[in-house]
Amino acid sequence: MSCITLLNISEAQDLLTYKTSESKILSEIPVETLPVFKFKGYSTGYELEKISKELAGTHPFGEMIAKKLYLFDEKYTTEVALAPGNPATKTIIKKPAIYESVKRIERDLKRSVKKGEIPVATATNEFNTVLDIGLSILTTDTKDFENALDSSRNTESKIDLFTKKVILNY
Repeated sequence: MSCITLLNISEAQDLLTYKTSESKILSEIPVETLPVFKFKGYSTGYELEKISKELAGTHPFGEMIAKKLYLFDEKYTTEVALAPGNPATKTIIKKPAIYESVKRIERDLKRSVKKGEIPVATATNEFNTVLDIGLSILTTDTKDFENALDSSRNTESKIDLFTKKVILNY
C-alpha cells in the first residue's frame, strides 16, 4: 500500500513539472500586436458633391473612389513656384508617409485585381476605407501612425494598419 502511495505521489510531481514547463514555453512566445490609433473623423460627402465626374476622371474601382482620390490629391499636395516669375513649380506633399502609403496601396491593389488575386469588390472596399482614413487624418497629429507606416514594409501590413488598427470617431 505504501509503495502505491509513493508511486502516485512521484507521478503527480512529474505531471505538475510537465504542466509548469509547458505553460512557461507557451507564455514565452511573443505576440506582436500593433497599437490602435484613434482619430477624429469627418464626412467628406459635401466636398465630394462639388467634384464633377470630368474633373475626377475614371478609376478601376469606381466613380466614388475616383472622386475621393482626386480630393485626396488636392488636400495632400500643393504647387509652389520655384522663383517669382518662373513658370516652374515644385510639388510639396503634406505628410509624405501617409501620402506615399496610400499611393502604394492603390498601385498594389490595382495590380492584385488585374492578376485576379482578389476580387474588385474587396479591393474597392479596402481602398475606400484607406481613403476615408487618409482624408480624415490630414489635420491631426499622426507621428506615431506615420512611424508605424514607415516600419511596416509590405502593402498587406499597411492595409491592415489602415483598416484594422485605426478607429475614426465621428
